[in-house]
Order: sequence, then C-alpha cells, then structure tokens
Amino acid sequence: MHSDGRVSLDPSPAKPVARVPDLHKSAFWIYGVTAMVMREPLAVVLHHANTAGWSDPGVHIEALRGLIVWMLLSRQFTVAGVYFDHVYLQPDSADRDPRRSYPLDFLIGVGALLAAVATSTLVSADNHLFNAVVGVALAWDVLWLLLAALMRHSSVSLIAPETIVSLVMLAIGGVTLSLFGEVAAYVAVLVCILVHLGRLMAAYDTLYAIPRT
Repeated sequence: MHSDGRVSLDPSPAKPVARVPDLHKSAFWIYGVTAMVMREPLAVVLHHANTAGWSDPGVHIEALRGLIVWMLLSRQFTVAGVYFDHVYLQPDSADRDPRRSYPLDFLIGVGALLAAVATSTLVSADNHLFNAVVGVALAWDVLWLLLAALMRHSSVSLIAPETIVSLVMLAIGGVTLSLFGEVAAYVAVLVCILVHLGRLMAAYDTLYAIPRT
C-alpha cells in the first residue's frame, strides 16, 4: 500500500531479463554452414572406414583431422560471436570501442573461416599440407592483431588474448608433432581447442547473464 492509501496491484518488482541479442538468430544458419563444410570430411572418413575398417591407422588419422576441422569451425564461430557482440551489438559498444572497423573485422573473419574450410578439403591429403593449413588457420589472428594495432583500434585488447591463445595452440601442436608424432599432435590440438571453447562459452554466458537484484 502506498502512503496515500492507494493499493499497489504489483506485489513484487519485475524480474530482470537476460539480454537476447540479434546474433542468436544466426544459430541455424551456422548449423547449415557447418553441416555443409563437414560433409566432405565425414564422407572421407566413413568411406575409408567402410573399405579398410575402423582399426586402420589411416582411418584414425582422418577421423582426428575431421574432429580438428569441426573444432576449428566451432572455435571460429564462437570467437566471432563473442567479439562482434561485444564490439558492435551491445548498447554501449560504440562508447566502449569508439575506434573500430566493421569491414576489417568482417573480412578478417571471412579469411579465418576460409582457412578452416580449407582444412576440410585436406582430410585425406598429404600430412604436411594439412598440418600447414591448420597452422595458417591458427596463426590467422596474428594478421588481425597487426592490422588492428596499426589502425589503433580500441578492440586490440580483445584481439590480443585470442591471438596469444592461437599461437600457444600452434606451438603446442608443433612441439608435440616433432616429439611424439602426428596422432599425439592432433590430440593435443583438439584438447587445446576444447579448453579454449570452454573459456569462450563462459565468456558468452557472462554477456547474457540475468542481472542480479
């Protein structure tokens, strides 16, 4: 009841609602792109397994490569989702990141996606070629960081940590490859990407957390 005798019809304040961005509308489009890209690796692995059997070492290598392609795509989409939401889509994005370039970020993102897609065509290719393209996909953020730094973008602080993570993955994969071979290197890279995805998902959940009262 109010001080003037009026009775309030709302017994409790409205609960805060988590922000749902327009970015979520792209989810099913991303599913479609991922399915189309993964079609070739899946076909290669399943065909080889059908002819040589799942115990064949070549099938194991191709299966691990297919998983790397999938994880690279998942990482790329998640990184792009968190970055673009933070830098462009939030209500205070322009105030927080006044120096930015959507065309540059978009083109760099397309390049990273194409690098990941390229790996999908090399699941059964020569070892050195597949490994080299994976290296390009992981090192692509270096180009992004350099261009953003040269243009003095305020989003450099977001790009730099992702670049460091990518270079650490690349280093771990390279060292593991030289010491323990291809299978161990692929497993190491997969573990690194999965750990990074876990961190990205936590950051993503923070963006849309329900405000505390």
